[in-house]
Amino acid sequence: MPFVNLFVFFTKYTKIPKEKAKKWAGIITLTTVSCLFVYGIYNAFTPVVRNYEITIPKKIEGKKSLNIVMASDMHFGDLSGAKQAKKLVKNINALNPDLVLFPGDIIDDNIEPFLRRGIPDILKEIKAPVYASMGNHDREDDKDVDLVQIFNESGMRMLDDEVVVLDNGLTIIGRKDRGYREVVRAKLADLMKNVDVSKPNILLDHQPYDLDIAEKNNIDLLVAGHTHRGQIAPAHLITKRIYENDWGYLKKGNLHTIVSSGYGFWGTPLRIGSQSEIVQIKLTFQP
Repeated sequence: MPFVNLFVFFTKYTKIPKEKAKKWAGIITLTTVSCLFVYGIYNAFTPVVRNYEITIPKKIEGKKSLNIVMASDMHFGDLSGAKQAKKLVKNINALNPDLVLFPGDIIDDNIEPFLRRGIPDILKEIKAPVYASMGNHDREDDKDVDLVQIFNESGMRMLDDEVVVLDNGLTIIGRKDRGYREVVRAKLADLMKNVDVSKPNILLDHQPYDLDIAEKNNIDLLVAGHTHRGQIAPAHLITKRIYENDWGYLKKGNLHTIVSSGYGFWGTPLRIGSQSEIVQIKLTFQP
């Protein structure tokens, strides 16, 4: 490590013996790496709740506000299994949501551990309607496996380039993920053709690109994930340059956007500079 080499180099200008300096440099390095490792694991497996309050100048039937909970990038698989799923459900139910949104990456490229660990039955314990969209890791090599059907049978309504209007008038739009090269996803303008934009709407789009297109098509609230806020620093500096909004809240004209750093993790179960999170949104309607 450069800092260790510098430390040893500068000790020659002190009375500290070189061998002793090397020994302490090694101890300090090992301790630092170990602490970062423990800290990263803690951040990966211990979610926090982020709160946002948004006002939309439209109305729905029956209520002036909705309590919405959103979680993305669970990456359920071999490293994030039933225990993490139960923790997710417990945390969501504790927030007493009216509505739950999962904007993609529910699994980690393989449906088998999701099914083997009984996660569908765990997710069914969420005590609110759940709407979801697909992410770039929501895929399966076996073409005979219908992921949309499996997710629909797991207590959620998967919107794969679909639009649904709730009884209260709120419209939810879920897009196919742009990461599927073999699948052509519908243009947002086509999905919005039959949407009554005088009523509030929410767009689930896993990757937070094209915010200008969402704004142009009169989307009120866009929720996304995918970025993990870099997951391990300093990668957040890269995601910040790639995405107009790589994490948190951003308003663009009349469009509100919220991007989550994700509930789970990709690859190594470490988060340094980011933390596992669940998002709670108080959505108020004021026509």
